[in-house]
Amino acid sequence: MFLFLSIIVFGTSINASAQDRDPRFTVESSYDVVLQVVIGGDEKSGSRLPDNLGGVAKQLKNNYQFADYRLANTYVGRIANGGNFEFKSVSNIFGKPMDSETPSFLEWNLGGLRAGPNASGKNDIMLQVFRFGARIPIRTGSFREEGGKQLPIINYEAIGLSSGRVTLSENTPTLLGSLSLPTSENSMFLVLTLRPA
Repeated sequence: MFLFLSIIVFGTSINASAQDRDPRFTVESSYDVVLQVVIGGDEKSGSRLPDNLGGVAKQLKNNYQFADYRLANTYVGRIANGGNFEFKSVSNIFGKPMDSETPSFLEWNLGGLRAGPNASGKNDIMLQVFRFGARIPIRTGSFREEGGKQLPIINYEAIGLSSGRVTLSENTPTLLGSLSLPTSENSMFLVLTLRPA
């Protein structure tokens, strides 16, 4: 019995050691994921978009008539080549002070990341799926409680964007889509950047 166990342990250690030296076994490279939420509207915020969003700002101004664009939030994560990433949180999605009684809920994920050279030899990144969703509180009415106090009626509206098989260039902020925001004339723009970690 001892001899049998010794053979199993020895065989396992040889297999693990061989795997360490196997040239086909490599650790996949990782990428930093940066999702930036830009709000377009007609109210002047007095803040400029970050320099890294210069190309996106030009694209937005060529396609939309908003007077102002501001960065509402930045979300950061990490994903390996071939991996998936998911984010869920209570969120200050509009970049303004949050009402603790009626927060917004945010969820986004990307999956099936694959990196490789394109026809010109530069690295491109393909995502099998990108999804973004938020549940936003909307006041739909009010009611009077027994004491006579007027209280709001709040319902949550779901907004979102989903895309399959998206290709991005490494280190390049890419506009993935836009969403109209309930109860305002503003729009939200989703900008994704993937850079080698």
